[in-house]
Amino acid sequence: MQRLFRFATLGIGIALVVSACGGSTPAASNAPTAPPAAATAAATAAATAAAFDEAAEEKKLYDAAVAANETEVNLYSSINEQEAGPLLDIWAKKFPKIKANYIRASESALVSRILTEAQGGKNNFDVVATTTSQLVAAAGLALQYFPPNASKIPDDLKDKGGQWFSIYTNWDIVQINTSKVKKGDIKTYEDLLKPQFKGQIVIDDTDVEFYQGLIASRGQDKADELIRSIVKTSGVTVIDGHGTVSDKVVAGEFSVALNNYVNQAERAKRQGAPTDWIAIEPVTIITAGKVATAKSAPHPNAAKVMANFLASTDGQKYLASRGRQITRSDVPQDPPDLLKGISKTYTAPVLSSAEQEAITKKFKSLFK
Repeated sequence: MQRLFRFATLGIGIALVVSACGGSTPAASNAPTAPPAAATAAATAAATAAAFDEAAEEKKLYDAAVAANETEVNLYSSINEQEAGPLLDIWAKKFPKIKANYIRASESALVSRILTEAQGGKNNFDVVATTTSQLVAAAGLALQYFPPNASKIPDDLKDKGGQWFSIYTNWDIVQINTSKVKKGDIKTYEDLLKPQFKGQIVIDDTDVEFYQGLIASRGQDKADELIRSIVKTSGVTVIDGHGTVSDKVVAGEFSVALNNYVNQAERAKRQGAPTDWIAIEPVTIITAGKVATAKSAPHPNAAKVMANFLASTDGQKYLASRGRQITRSDVPQDPPDLLKGISKTYTAPVLSSAEQEAITKKFKSLFK
């Protein structure tokens, strides 16, 4: 994710007291001299960094979980198993006394499961990490808790109520099969009306943020008109799961994903698959990977270890290596220039339950 760094240019004024009599030397001052502002700022930053000891904070949480005899933790997430596996391997090496149970589903199915379990009086999840975790918080199921590592995540990527924080963002792009499509074939969404794309387009059934971006840039009527035109002229197959969308584009079942995430295309591309991505500006950015800790977690101490781990340096570096757009301010993207050239973006606002339901209903109706 692109970040803004603020630099203050500071001038240092030096007052010279000169005698009114010509030729005399400057008068000496007994007043203490203030340190240069730039030096003060640097010292403050260094002190702040020194005050945060990631390893020590991590150990405190782990020791508390071990002392409470919590030997497992339940992580609910929409990250596909292929990507989650190595992340959990890192966990196992760092926290060998706590087994991570991984429960994976699409973001909509995952939240639905958590809400259904809660209605049945069950509290099975310890931590949830998915795009729509705010719905879990809205249902009163999330703990007001930011782990120590969340201090390295910008405030605009954390819930103002303290119930979730984002470990990565999703950037919406068009994914293509490079054996079937050249990058120059698609410059605008209107290019998808070309005959070559008939029956060749796929999209995930939860891509409401993509729809939000179209509405923001074109207005409701023109956004709806664009989608209806593409559906009528070229046809769009709607399926479940962004990973599945990517797999089908890579396999050549479809030549284009009307929308997918940068990390999905990058993951496949880095594995040598015939795929690439095209950024049609303004690119919609989604506050994704929202991590929420359960208020009634079956393993409350281990849950805090997991929430902190997902925002750890090791966890963030791993996610970046998979092409994800990570959120920690002190961990670079991989590669650092991954998003270079994208100048116009739109950050989709986090929706309430009612707003999410309304826009999802409208989105699905357009693709019938």
